[in-house]
Amino acid sequence: MEKYIIFGFDMETDIGSYLKTYNGVKYGTGRILSVLKKYGIDATFLFTGDTALNNPEKVVEIAEAGFEVGCHSLKHETVGDAAFNMPNDSPILESELEGRLIENIRIVKALSKQQPVTFRAPRLWQGQGQIKILEKLGFKADASYSLSAHKKQLLPYHPSGDNWLEKGNMNILEIPNFAFLDDKNDYSKYFCGNDQWPLLRLLGADFVFETQKYVIEKQSKLSDICVLLFYLHPWEFEKMPQKFEYDEGTFIFKPELSKNCGDFTVKALDDYIDACLNDGFKFTSCIKFCEIWKKYEQQNR
Repeated sequence: MEKYIIFGFDMETDIGSYLKTYNGVKYGTGRILSVLKKYGIDATFLFTGDTALNNPEKVVEIAEAGFEVGCHSLKHETVGDAAFNMPNDSPILESELEGRLIENIRIVKALSKQQPVTFRAPRLWQGQGQIKILEKLGFKADASYSLSAHKKQLLPYHPSGDNWLEKGNMNILEIPNFAFLDDKNDYSKYFCGNDQWPLLRLLGADFVFETQKYVIEKQSKLSDICVLLFYLHPWEFEKMPQKFEYDEGTFIFKPELSKNCGDFTVKALDDYIDACLNDGFKFTSCIKFCEIWKKYEQQNR
């Protein structure tokens, strides 16, 4: 059995769309790269167009370091069906999707000198219209499936053209973001439930490493290749505020959004990588994993 881990870092404003600052991108990115370089492992960085335009040096730095650079929407706009309640936020119209994605691609490609072929929808709010456009525009991987929300697909799959949550014949590969599937822990106390985000930051490396074993066990009954896809953010690697005042009001965040951002998360990432390497895991990017999975599919036809 082969075991893979993919780190997908969503390069966006601090605390998602709640803040308009880029302290995580500016200062957290370097801390992430230091850990990845320490172990010589691969990862994927997914940029919103807005983030790339405001931090072009970070796109260049990541690309020149040899990492995959992908897309994460134009301005962190949401699409598809809402997975949870968001204030003052409605998914954009399907008629807006293609133009925004084309612009996202253009910006990322111009700065990274790479053709982006991996996408992740903000907050994992994916929709059927966007999947079809991603396929049309040549994307090879979508990292938007939430096992915690959708509960079905344990392993990578090619979506159906009629329902992206089901297996079908599309060329794009859907790589699910894993969730903890054990019944030993009470996940109801966490605002994201049993989702792996943000439990690495909240509970640390030992919890994630031990608890993920149950996920690997379930995957191994279905496939000779197992994969754990993470979604992480550079703002988690830099200290974040507990509230933020705007002209017309104040955001007061749940404690879990800013808790342990900074040094704790840097160490958690380091410790987690070390434990996984010692346990035989290989780290890769989304696009490289697509090639691994393609060969596996060909061998098992």
